[in-house]
Amino acid sequence: MMRLFKNQHGVSAIEFALALPPFLVLVMGAVQLGVIASARTGLQHAVDEGARFASIYPRPSDAQIIARVTSREFGLDPAYMQQPTIVQGTEHSVPYTEISMSYSRPLDFILFETGPLTISYTKRAY
Repeated sequence: MMRLFKNQHGVSAIEFALALPPFLVLVMGAVQLGVIASARTGLQHAVDEGARFASIYPRPSDAQIIARVTSREFGLDPAYMQQPTIVQGTEHSVPYTEISMSYSRPLDFILFETGPLTISYTKRAY
C-alpha cells in the first residue's frame, strides 16, 4: 500500500484536469467582458453620430436620424439590438432631439449562459 502513495505517475494530468474548468470559465469571462465593452462602444458611437446629425440645420427627419444611427453602429449583433427611439421636445424654449438606444445580450460562457445584460445610451442634441 505504501508503494501506491509514493507513486507520482499521472499526478500532473489530474492537477491539469482539476485546474482547466475554472481557467476556461475565467478566460471566457474575460472574452465576454470584451464583447460587452465593444458593444457599448459601438452603441455609444452610433447614438453620438445620430445626435451630431440631428443638430444640423435644416433639422433632419426622425427616419433620417434613425438611418444615420443604424449605419454608424459597430460591434453589435442585430439579433439583440433594439431600434433607436427619437423624442422631440423643448426645454426652456429651446428645441431638442433626444436619441435613445438599447442593446440586450446574454453572456455565453462555455458551460452556461446568463440572462441578458442590457446596455442603454441616451444623447440629447440641441
